[in-house]
Amino acid sequence: MPLKGFYFVYGDDSDMIERKWLPDVSSRYESQSWTRLDATIDDISVSTLTTEYYANNLFGNGKVLFIRNADHKHAQVAELIEELTANPLGENALILLSKSWNKTTRFGKLVKKHFVVRELAKPEIKPFDLLDSLNTKNLARILNCSNRLFEADYNPLAIFSLVFGHFVLLRKIKAHEGKTPEEIARELKQHQFRIKKAMVANREWTTQDITKALDSLGRLDSLLRTWQYDEKMLIQMTLIKLCI
Repeated sequence: MPLKGFYFVYGDDSDMIERKWLPDVSSRYESQSWTRLDATIDDISVSTLTTEYYANNLFGNGKVLFIRNADHKHAQVAELIEELTANPLGENALILLSKSWNKTTRFGKLVKKHFVVRELAKPEIKPFDLLDSLNTKNLARILNCSNRLFEADYNPLAIFSLVFGHFVLLRKIKAHEGKTPEEIARELKQHQFRIKKAMVANREWTTQDITKALDSLGRLDSLLRTWQYDEKMLIQMTLIKLCI
């Protein structure tokens, strides 16, 4: 059973973990004194940190030991865990951030035994999810997908290019309406899977809709080239207008 105050969080984006998870746990230890270390650059002195952890009982409201990249010096951190879990102090905490969790090592086994564990992996970003949302004019998903792309620092101009190219493809598919996906893919020299996915848009987008969309995207292109406006805002506003 996990011990109070022992937290292990792992994932492929340490900055994202600190930004999205750490504030919540930090609020539980606002009055404690924090010692922040990064195992890639700082010395993980077991004796020093152990003394610091227990000294709080006499001189303060508690202590939080926070170690980033803990798996980088897993032997030292494992030794520290053994020292602190032998006599844990309820008002103190040990917070470890790691890129991964190998449960077969000494370090990994100690984490499994004593820590509250949480995995925070960076969500996979799929730009083509945005196109699928546009096919069905699903505004909620369009906003969600575009927000996720922007949060992942996906280039706004790359998103514009992706969307514009998609509507050019939809116009070509409309011109071949009545033919099978296999025939259209062969004539347009596109992969059959992409054609089948795009043909879903035929239920929501008329030829007139697609023409208007390309006109709007043309105007968006002109605005983006001026470098005078917020690119992300312009793109999202245009995507919303296309589907209303």
